[in-house]
Amino acid sequence: MRRYILPSILAVALVATGIWGYYQYNERNDYHTYLDLQFQRQFYDLIGHVENAQVDLAKAMVSGGNKDIIKYLNDTVFQSYMAQEKLTQLPLDHGAIRRTENFLNQLGDYCTAMVNKSLEGIVLDQDEMSTLSELHNYANMLSQQLIELQQNISAGGINFGDLRREGNRDLAQLSDRMEKFQLINFEERMQEYPELIYDGPFSEHLKDVQPRLEGETIDEGQAIQVVQENFREESVRDIEVTGEIENTSIPAYYLRGTRNGNNGQEVSMAVSKTGGKVVWYLNPREIGESTLDREEAIKRAEEFLTNKGYEDMVATYTTNYEGQSVINFAYEQDDVIVYTDLIKVKVALDDGEIIGLETEGFLINHHKRDIEEPEVSEEEARERLSSGVEVESTRLAIIPTAGEKEILCYEFKVKFGEDHYLVYIDANKGEQRQLLLMIEQEDGTLVM
Repeated sequence: MRRYILPSILAVALVATGIWGYYQYNERNDYHTYLDLQFQRQFYDLIGHVENAQVDLAKAMVSGGNKDIIKYLNDTVFQSYMAQEKLTQLPLDHGAIRRTENFLNQLGDYCTAMVNKSLEGIVLDQDEMSTLSELHNYANMLSQQLIELQQNISAGGINFGDLRREGNRDLAQLSDRMEKFQLINFEERMQEYPELIYDGPFSEHLKDVQPRLEGETIDEGQAIQVVQENFREESVRDIEVTGEIENTSIPAYYLRGTRNGNNGQEVSMAVSKTGGKVVWYLNPREIGESTLDREEAIKRAEEFLTNKGYEDMVATYTTNYEGQSVINFAYEQDDVIVYTDLIKVKVALDDGEIIGLETEGFLINHHKRDIEEPEVSEEEARERLSSGVEVESTRLAIIPTAGEKEILCYEFKVKFGEDHYLVYIDANKGEQRQLLLMIEQEDGTLVM
């Protein structure tokens, strides 16, 4: 009788294991179905915002008065930035859609510049109207490509839930699947879209300035040593150079390695050929349930930057999505915020691990400034504000302008009605240089 007990126990265990496995299989499928539905909604919203931007831009071009032009250009700005936000939330290879993101960003920024010009009573000239027309054509092209892509997805060609799963495991496989996306065609056709030069603290053209990064040129072996030294605490091992990144502001080596402690999770990074600096780092691991709040995430990011040798960095804005917090840090010199010297840190909100780093803005622009005393006092600058706003905070900041220049401004955070704005008053001339609307959202602050 006893000899039948063990086989019986094993049989019961096998059945229980099968039931558990079936349950886990269903749970996994349900989760990826949920992801697919969420991404489908984001993609649907993306199409809507691009179509609205196209329509609003067309209305602006056919409007006869400055008042109407300003209204429709403002609407275009909002739609383009919202489209960019939706695009970045989709599980697509960032490298393959970078120019699309840049286009949406520059569309919004250029329209903002035209709004500012129209507010001064200046009629847009023929060249500016031609640029708006070209941007409208590209927006129309992008809208058509997105609709075609949506039709492919609806026909069962691509499942966003599976795409996210595959993307986490194998970025190369994800890139292969991107060949099916009509967005690639849009990328190729956008190579010659107009360069937009205009005033604005977040102007895209500032990335094209000559980097201030200095140092000797390193080889592949030295690049591996840089990763070993910089990510010793993260236990990155099996590091190898898999390629080179050219035709960019900072030529770099592309490396991959394995992160201990995450079941051998593969991580990737870029190290500059000049000076051997980490340009970016990415750990695309799956993230569990969030346990950290905004303040805790910022603290983890601050500690990380300090350990990596980045001093005097101040957290400015944060964005949360899918269990991650992306925190923007700007350099501070003599109590002045320097917005061009930017570092982005991505924190996993389940355990506070740093899963992303981007230092390009800092490496390109950072240097010691000779900051002189403002010729305009804070009180005098405050007098330039509207009497209807409530000033909540003030600080000095350096912001970029066209022509690779920087200006010292008073940054006033003000409240008007229920909305918050950032107003930049030139600290030497007393002129208003920029006005940004702050849209507080659950996942962070959108500044436009």
